[in-house]
Amino acid sequence: MRILFRIVKRVRVLLYDYLSTNKPLCKGIRVQPILFLGKGKIEIGAHTHFGYFPSSLFFSTYCHIEARHEDARIIIGKNNYFNNNFSIVADHGNVIIGNGCLIGVSVSIINSDFHPIRICDRHSANYKCKDVIIGNNVFIGNSVTILKGVTIGDNAVIANGAVVYDNVESNTIVRGNPAKFYKQIYE
Repeated sequence: MRILFRIVKRVRVLLYDYLSTNKPLCKGIRVQPILFLGKGKIEIGAHTHFGYFPSSLFFSTYCHIEARHEDARIIIGKNNYFNNNFSIVADHGNVIIGNGCLIGVSVSIINSDFHPIRICDRHSANYKCKDVIIGNNVFIGNSVTILKGVTIGDNAVIANGAVVYDNVESNTIVRGNPAKFYKQIYE
């Protein structure tokens, strides 16, 4: 059974490598397949892990990392752990993740609206993008969405299911939809 597991895992990783249109500078460790897309720059630091078995969605999903346009950059530091079904899209601008972060299942990070709000403009390219910056040692729970323009400080915790649309201070816990301050973290 262990050999079959390794074969299936390896075939899935190779398939998504074949489908990827972007070849990042990647020193990470891939357990779950990653689809790398876009024309921008993607950098992944050493000892960064993608996927976890036996966590949920291991066999049925993949990680999606897309630096959509030439001016987009996704920079992921070292020693991070991303669980299954993780997604980052940098449309224009940056998504930067520090070192030593733990990121749960089904987390989505986006730096764009992708479409204007006004009905008459929805099919135009006139929309806003703002950088997303996540500090060091941040713990992001399952099913979290982080929206454009957010900066998350070092050592912060984002509780399961939170939708983060505003900055999060260092050493704090936020929770809810929309995410709000819950409490301070003391060592």
